[in-house]
Amino acid sequence: MTPAYSLSQAEQFERDAKLENAVLAYSGILARNPKNARASQALTSLRDRLREQREPSEDTRAELEEALAAGQHFEAAESCGALLKTFRESHFLWDFLGRCHLAAGHLDNAATCLNRALGIDPRVASTHAAMGRVHMARGQLDTAVRLYEEALTLDPACLLALRSLAEALTTQGRTTAAAAHLRNAVALAPEDASLHAELAKLYLLLGQTEDAKALFDQAATLNPALTEAHYQLGLLHLEAGEPARALPCFDRILQENPAHDPARTQRLVALAAMNDWRWVAEYDSHRRLLGLRGAGCEPSALMQMEDNPDLLRIRAQAFASDQLPTLPPLSHARPEQRPERVRLGYFFVSSQGPQVLMSHGKMLAAHDAQRFEVLVFAHGGCLDEATREGFQNLGLKVHDCGGQAPAQVAKAARQQHLHIAIDLSGSATTARARLFTERLAPLHVAWPGYPGTSGTAAFDYLLGDATTCPPGSERFHSEHLLRLPVGHSAITARPAARNPETLAQRRAEHGLPETGAVFCSFANFSQITPRVFDIWMRVLAKAPDSSLWLLEANDHATSNLRRAAAKRGVDPDRLIFAASTAAAASEDRLAVADLFLDTFVVNAGTAVRAALAAGLPVLTLAGQQYAARTGASLLQAAGLGELIASDDADYESKAATLAADPDALQALRNKLLDQQALAPLFCAERQCRQVEAGFDAVFARYLNGQAADHLDIASQAASA
Repeated sequence: MTPAYSLSQAEQFERDAKLENAVLAYSGILARNPKNARASQALTSLRDRLREQREPSEDTRAELEEALAAGQHFEAAESCGALLKTFRESHFLWDFLGRCHLAAGHLDNAATCLNRALGIDPRVASTHAAMGRVHMARGQLDTAVRLYEEALTLDPACLLALRSLAEALTTQGRTTAAAAHLRNAVALAPEDASLHAELAKLYLLLGQTEDAKALFDQAATLNPALTEAHYQLGLLHLEAGEPARALPCFDRILQENPAHDPARTQRLVALAAMNDWRWVAEYDSHRRLLGLRGAGCEPSALMQMEDNPDLLRIRAQAFASDQLPTLPPLSHARPEQRPERVRLGYFFVSSQGPQVLMSHGKMLAAHDAQRFEVLVFAHGGCLDEATREGFQNLGLKVHDCGGQAPAQVAKAARQQHLHIAIDLSGSATTARARLFTERLAPLHVAWPGYPGTSGTAAFDYLLGDATTCPPGSERFHSEHLLRLPVGHSAITARPAARNPETLAQRRAEHGLPETGAVFCSFANFSQITPRVFDIWMRVLAKAPDSSLWLLEANDHATSNLRRAAAKRGVDPDRLIFAASTAAAASEDRLAVADLFLDTFVVNAGTAVRAALAAGLPVLTLAGQQYAARTGASLLQAAGLGELIASDDADYESKAATLAADPDALQALRNKLLDQQALAPLFCAERQCRQVEAGFDAVFARYLNGQAADHLDIASQAASA
């Protein structure tokens, strides 16, 4: 822009009575050429004309606010500084300049300007709120909260104070109070999509899923460009078993940004949950970069796509680097010797409480009270009363942390002076690792409810065994492996009665054929890949009177699997879909099946445990990643290693052979029932003893000042 043009523009502003714009234009000319007499004279004259005016016009203020909202805080601050030479006692300009410095992270300058604004007019609520933001950025939460409360005393409708106070209270773990303030903010600004999204996130912390879903839906409607709202809404639909409703949420994001890897990943998950196997080709076309560019992707979702533990570790590390904070240094004082009782803290997400109680309750209660003290923590929402009572009946008290933020949960845990903190959650890596990045104890152990590496240094050890983590698998994990002698979990035997005289009638009640082998696989539908389904259909073809019993998931999945069966020459009616039932009814119906067929890339996990507990034999195939080897680990611990196939052909052959030999199937069932009284898998006390041996080993290394390392408890026990 030429000097002549700049002067012409400034003069035009003056003729149009846009005096503040003219001031800025002349100031800009003088910044570039301080000797420009024409601009200097014009600026002096303008300031004389504006001397009686304390504040710039509304239009000027609006333009400045627009620039700041657009992230142009440096340019906005420069314009504000020029105007302050004219409007020296402008509360707005000092307040605005303070907010510009705050946006730039210049906290001392921000405080100076905001204090000047408060000196001019101490009754403006938003200035108190802005000063609160300065103190919050400095980590002075109590002072920030006091300033926000002062602001709301001056003006209960101050949105900045309401939003900021909610943020501060959430950080302090006062989530319920924070939600109340955000509800007020939403009522005051019902068209603000970001407010709806912020409140929805608080509802998620409080475990109010349906309310969160409704708010994310409103946010996405109010602002279709709000990616976070679409993404979170899609995740909630997936968690609710509504993949068809989740799919448009992720598609909407990908239309605007095809490189949005988290949305791409969840789109693939939604397709897999509907058994829409178009996901296979789509994954192949994106796998090279998926989760490795831009924002990281949840590894628990990506592990379903491919049995590749090397790639999974890299993706998990990328995700942890993108999403999780750095682990703080260890600040615990190291004891000189082993205390009389080592304090163990077991942590799990509240929504997974029933599963944790069923899978681990008896083992936790079996700890040697003379040598270990057990504390149990539920976080991420309020624990339901039935689960709380279940723990209490086992003599275990649960510290219910409700919707407290990770920092507050960590603070409460550190006050208990734990020696070892153990994560029991089967949740994805974000939820489990974020809490453990707060450093809860000198040693962190990941129990593989999530069967894979966290990709972070938050955990010192990952619990496993020689089957899930064979020699050579160390490179697949960010953690050090703590291999137990036999298996890494225990289940309670709940054998379901199988009366041959009433078997035909009971099968008919479930819509099953009265005769022939009944294969079942109550795995999640997303775990059923074309590879395993092809094998299942070939087995059915070789055993003409057999049937396959699957869980009923959603109409899309049922329809797609029936079509896939017909395409492979199998009558779709030989696929029977069982409705979801309560746990007791589910165990009872397992008695009418003959053989459970495990999935491959990710084993059926919980369903395999339920089958073995009920006395139903399971056929599995061990893959490469942890999640593909849990079925084999369970069978080894149950004493049924002969049901671990060596490859696809062996899996298919074993299934077809057993379908044609009812006596062999009954013999396997009888053996499993015998093993329920003998095998390590069914003894919580034995499982607890080997877990304690593992904890003794890692704690001994810590006491000796040794760094964490891969440990094989079986070999240690043998050499003891």
